[in-house]
Amino acid sequence: MSEAMKWIVDGFVKVNNRQALNDLKSHHCRMATELKSRCGGVFDLSSPIKQLEDEIRVVEEGLLAGER
Repeated sequence: MSEAMKWIVDGFVKVNNRQALNDLKSHHCRMATELKSRCGGVFDLSSPIKQLEDEIRVVEEGLLAGER
């Protein structure tokens, strides 16, 4: 997991920018979906897909933290 993603999410949570968190989550979900649709080819995409899914979880945690 990228420490940078944690810092980005923490920053958005601190300034209460839920729209940026939602946009970030949507973007990562689109990228993960795109990579999943390309599975089975020459390249093993499991690692970048897992990283995207991990980052989506971090963003979701940020969204939940912002609700408190």
